[in-house]
Amino acid sequence: MKKTFIIPTILTAAALGLASCDMNLTPAGSVFPENALQTIEDAERLRAGYMITFRGRVSGNMAYTADLASDLYHATTNWGNRGGTYYNWIYTSVDGDAESVWSGRYSGISNLNFFIDKANSADKSNWTEENIAKLSVYKGEAFFLRAFYHFQLAEKFCQDYEGNESTYGIPYVKHYNPTSDQTQYPDRGTLAETFAEINNDLDSAEAYLTTPGAEAHNYLTADAVKALRARVALNMRDYPTAIENASALVNSGVYPLVSLSDTAAFRAIWSVDSGDEAIIQLDASYPDDLPSGYAYQFISYDANNDLYGPDYIPEQWVIDLYEEYPGDIRLNANFKEVTVTLPPGNAEFNVWIFYKFVGNPELKDQASRGNSGVNKVKPFRIPEQYLILAEAYARNGQAAEACNVLNTLRKARIPGYTDATYSGERLLEEIFNERVRELMGEGFYWTDVKRYHRNIARGAAQDGARDAIYLPSNNESFHRSWGDYRYVWPIPQEELDASPNIANQQNPGY
Repeated sequence: MKKTFIIPTILTAAALGLASCDMNLTPAGSVFPENALQTIEDAERLRAGYMITFRGRVSGNMAYTADLASDLYHATTNWGNRGGTYYNWIYTSVDGDAESVWSGRYSGISNLNFFIDKANSADKSNWTEENIAKLSVYKGEAFFLRAFYHFQLAEKFCQDYEGNESTYGIPYVKHYNPTSDQTQYPDRGTLAETFAEINNDLDSAEAYLTTPGAEAHNYLTADAVKALRARVALNMRDYPTAIENASALVNSGVYPLVSLSDTAAFRAIWSVDSGDEAIIQLDASYPDDLPSGYAYQFISYDANNDLYGPDYIPEQWVIDLYEEYPGDIRLNANFKEVTVTLPPGNAEFNVWIFYKFVGNPELKDQASRGNSGVNKVKPFRIPEQYLILAEAYARNGQAAEACNVLNTLRKARIPGYTDATYSGERLLEEIFNERVRELMGEGFYWTDVKRYHRNIARGAAQDGARDAIYLPSNNESFHRSWGDYRYVWPIPQEELDASPNIANQQNPGY
């Protein structure tokens, strides 16, 4: 849009999608040939590019930035204002993080649209039936990812769906059409229209993407379509659709929960990327094929001096959630009790740090002694589907069914757990808390808070560690009420400046 972005020739697919760009890419110094997709090998190289892009959109700061604005963490005295724009709720329309999320998704969308358009128009008269079938699957993946990116944008830049269907959605881009004619850029439409388009793309993905589901699949599958449908439907309050898709995955037997008795196997889900419980686990390899990591923000281990100094540590209420059920295997698997050394004066505090993404040893320099924080990305896991199913049942007036699902998940995590019965708001609160226990750090919390219409209320620092957090008097009392305009992120100003069709469609308050 306002910027001119350079992208490589179309066959340099490993880089395609990694360049920063807006909704419509304008090549500079490079012209795409009409025959950019002539063979299945061309398609496979393009596919590699959009899968690399996908991995980058669901890892590292792309996943955790919104969590920093929440009440999961306190900034420590070692913080240095990293992530401070969101932690302090001072983001604006010229904020770089929001621009990165926006442009990164539209970059991916543009390349997907290029692929879909070229796949549709390619001369396949000399292709084998097998290669035509492969291309059909790749198109299904592209439709899936287009739905996924637009959904990610709606989560951040739009109101919660319920009761806000007629408010602004996000520009839904369905064709690759580089042009300097700004009047052709789409407007935001309504939120209902955005979600209708997301579901239309999922319909196309379902039709084309026939790859059977398998645990820890490296590519997208028919089960990934079900998983995203369930996620989208829950946020639309389409509970029958959420139940249909989540229950199909939970009851399939393809993705069993690990045995409660095997705590090493549970930890291995993240420590060595075992693949257990993963519907999709994207591939990675050291040193050139890696996703973004997490170690500096939440672990920051100096192996040479055996010192921990993270930017953020969990609040006490988070630790209390796990300790509510003694023996919950997620506490010691996803957190670590250590001594952190923080400024000023190298003060020491015994605290729990967030240790879920400690890093797969195979994805780092083997001579390194520190924690890389780099793991294979798992954008869809079966525990999320259990929790979607429980919440959809609960909100659909099926409390008994919701409790059955919740109890099943807990019995796989908590020794000696006995079935509990809840109803009404208490049931929804229990499901919310279970989403924190199970999914913390995976990029769900911000949308959960919006769907539940919860206040952001930071509370007490971890016991005995009040002086470990930055400005404790301010941060322990930090509060933002549900309805604050900053629950919705600002549309980047350069996008408003570039497109006359959204120039007057900024979100309220910015």
